[in-house]
Amino acid sequence: MKQIYLLLFFMGTFGLAAQQTDAVAGSGEARIRLHPNPATANVVYIESDSAAPKTVRVYDLFGKVVLERRLSGDALAIDLLVPGVYMVRVEQKGRYATKKLVVR
Repeated sequence: MKQIYLLLFFMGTFGLAAQQTDAVAGSGEARIRLHPNPATANVVYIESDSAAPKTVRVYDLFGKVVLERRLSGDALAIDLLVPGVYMVRVEQKGRYATKKLVVR
């Protein structure tokens, strides 16, 4: 029981630290739409308010970058990803957004 409380404490502390770090950076938040999600094809589309190029990083649940691309359009090829849950971070014009992506 003690171990569960300790784990929850560390998880909560880590989450708060990550939020504070983002707030201090002051980069702002981009608005994106990620579809289809869950993804069943080899491509997902990342739509944003701006037509500017964007940097896309896909992380596995351990925080490891498994895919990184610089996109000028909306299509991201995900054929190298195995089925699972990922976090997609999009940076565009000094702003960023993070979304969950499920690949089937």
